[in-house]
Amino acid sequence: MSKGFLWFAQNNDSTDYAKLSVALARSIKKNCKINNVCVIVDEHTKIQSEYVDSVIVLKQDHSQDQSLKFANEHKAFKLSPFTHTIKLEADMLFTHNVDWWWNHLCQHDLVFAVNCRNYQDQIIKKTPYRKLFHQNNLPDVYNGLTYFRRSERAMQFFKLCKAITDNWTQVQNGLLINCHEQYPSTDIVYSLAYRIMDPLQMHLIDYPWFKFIHGKPEINGVANAVDQYNYLNPVFMDDRMYVGGRRFDRIWHYHDKKMIDIFHDRIF
Repeated sequence: MSKGFLWFAQNNDSTDYAKLSVALARSIKKNCKINNVCVIVDEHTKIQSEYVDSVIVLKQDHSQDQSLKFANEHKAFKLSPFTHTIKLEADMLFTHNVDWWWNHLCQHDLVFAVNCRNYQDQIIKKTPYRKLFHQNNLPDVYNGLTYFRRSERAMQFFKLCKAITDNWTQVQNGLLINCHEQYPSTDIVYSLAYRIMDPLQMHLIDYPWFKFIHGKPEINGVANAVDQYNYLNPVFMDDRMYVGGRRFDRIWHYHDKKMIDIFHDRIF
């Protein structure tokens, strides 16, 4: 039985996801004893780091001609080398040990982060970024923190994700209200796939600890700040992370890709 962390990293014109991946992998190795890391890349994204245990190169990149690299994410189940996988996004950082999570997660086939938290550690159930979810009565799940194990149910879920991704135009026009997304974002794909599998959300697991802190301005109440990260003054101090004067002890999805450079300038 193997356990590990998995995410996709495909560089584009604006973001070096390989750099972000190394920072995330380093934070996992630093905080967790169960810390196997696998990153899935395309042929143009190169990762060489002592913190990354394995790199899988996509044989076929279905997002090659797309600016937003969502089209391969349904392959997570098929490509994961682990029996038990926690799927992440590259623009995250670990701030604490999560080894004990596996004892709970391994009892289930699928577990999602339901809702998110702001920097004050408050659970946020409705955000202005997810109007489509509310209009379509979709579960408020986040692909950036998802657990799955090798199981029939998880396999069927990712098959649905593939079908939604491959038939996005028909899904967009026939199954969703007011959806104007050019590309199928992974959060929408996951949410719709789960809604199809469990229409009444009777089996949706919502662990209060299986959530991350989200860095988007509206979630943190700093949308009017010219530069939210200067406003919240993120710093490292004695290997501890502080944002807005609060020490983080959760996974941080910082979202703003400049965050890594800002942190490197503020280590005390």
